[in-house]
Amino acid sequence: MLLLHFVNKLIFDELTKTSHVVKVKNLQYFSTGNKLMERIPRNIKDCSRFIVHRNRISSEDKEPKAVSDTSFSWFKAEAPPPQTFSIGNIKSWWEYNKRLLFAKQQEFNFKRASTLGSNIAAAYFVIEWSGKVKFKNSNWLEATKDKPVRLPNSYKPNYIIIGIDASNTLICYEGLKNMNSLHYLKWLSFKGCEYIDDWCIDKISAQYPSLEYLDISDCKNVTERALEAIYKLYNLKTLIVTNHQKSATFELTCLMLEECNTNLQCKIFNSRYSNNKSQEKNK
Repeated sequence: MLLLHFVNKLIFDELTKTSHVVKVKNLQYFSTGNKLMERIPRNIKDCSRFIVHRNRISSEDKEPKAVSDTSFSWFKAEAPPPQTFSIGNIKSWWEYNKRLLFAKQQEFNFKRASTLGSNIAAAYFVIEWSGKVKFKNSNWLEATKDKPVRLPNSYKPNYIIIGIDASNTLICYEGLKNMNSLHYLKWLSFKGCEYIDDWCIDKISAQYPSLEYLDISDCKNVTERALEAIYKLYNLKTLIVTNHQKSATFELTCLMLEECNTNLQCKIFNSRYSNNKSQEKNK
């Protein structure tokens, strides 16, 4: 009998000390012949005084309590709302994570830039992302499956980039740092680039003061706000853009750029995306 009482007391102590105990009802010893618990009512409504470091439980408490950072649980008790799994949300989630991946892959390669110099390092970066480069006194270089591009493995002072064609590439803002310090760059195209936006144009206008030709047409994220930064390219002669929103402000900004730079000619194209949408509506 004493052994059974001792075992029951150990079990009771462990139950009252565990962190998972929130409310205990109808708590009693397993041995009904035990006289030790006769002073405690059988239907216990408040047993918090037997639990160490616990507040008294009242009927006003809401159960279950909110899960905190220190709470332990194997899985979330509640399922996410149905709209979380909608096609639009899944697509947005995928595009967001894809953008983060590209930004991570295009981080500045300091080791390559310090070893090869800014021009050859920029050529490596552009060709890796399916672009083309043109060095001074040479033809355009583009990597293909049959014919890879061979570039120097050390610094060569006669390798000077004067043209970059990054059309339809996935280069984003973080990757522009790998194309820095190209002081003799005159020709640049980011036509149809998905991740080129207003912030990128502002960075481009500060990085390439000798630029004479800039093509940023079919870039959906470029607005008239980006054009306001192009005035810093005082050597620019040709600017090709696309007015995606058919905005009068966009055209007015181009006219103001031409007034600031008399040698500049702006070519404005209509958006093929807006034309496709209008055709679908007409159908």
